Amino acid sequence: MPKKTVLLLGLLIAVCLAVLAVSAYATNRLSTGFVPLGAREPIRIPGLESLGPAGPRGPRPEGWREFIAAAASFCFLYLVSLVALFLFPRRLRLARNGLMAGWGPGLRLLGIGLLAGVAALLLTVLGTFAFVAFPVSLLLLAGLLVAVWGGTVAVALALGHGITRWVGLKTSSPVFDLTLGILIVFTLGRIPVAGWVFVAILCALALGIVIDSRMGAGGPWSLADFQIAEEASDEQA
Repeated sequence: MPKKTVLLLGLLIAVCLAVLAVSAYATNRLSTGFVPLGAREPIRIPGLESLGPAGPRGPRPEGWREFIAAAASFCFLYLVSLVALFLFPRRLRLARNGLMAGWGPGLRLLGIGLLAGVAALLLTVLGTFAFVAFPVSLLLLAGLLVAVWGGTVAVALALGHGITRWVGLKTSSPVFDLTLGILIVFTLGRIPVAGWVFVAILCALALGIVIDSRMGAGGPWSLADFQIAEEASDEQA
């Protein structure tokens, strides 16, 4: 591996670690120093004092436990993504390739994800008014979360692949690409306040690529397969 590539990758990792450390410190300072207007003490919720403030990745403990929680969260995120990579390599490759076509298609995928997310939320709300359809709403939410998760892994792979090409590495392992991508996604998601915005954009983009790539299967959405099956059954009869 060229020295320039090693230096650039090392610098990127160092920047990510520095951002994580500063974000942890800033989160603790904001949680202890913020006092709402008209209140003498920060608002405290009984039973949640030991958990600290919440963030886009869940409750955030204060003090040194913030760094332990961040390390544990990254390990969990990375290991689950690694399992998904080995379970669905072809689908994730097709979804990743769809994210590397440029800014124009990326904005289109973002719009698809936003519209799909709004539609799913509306269907969930409608399902709550129908007692029979309420379990279906829960299944819809579960499917939405799984789709977003799969798309997030594809986004991480695309980020890692793009970075390895940018630093001059002609060939790289998907595992290495995933490691870099997850590190960047996790780092941006831990930034106070701005992390919420990034996570929202990431979820919309992830959902958009899953829908556009037909759950990573490739090809357009169509009923052609159903019609072919119908014709085949008619010929056999």
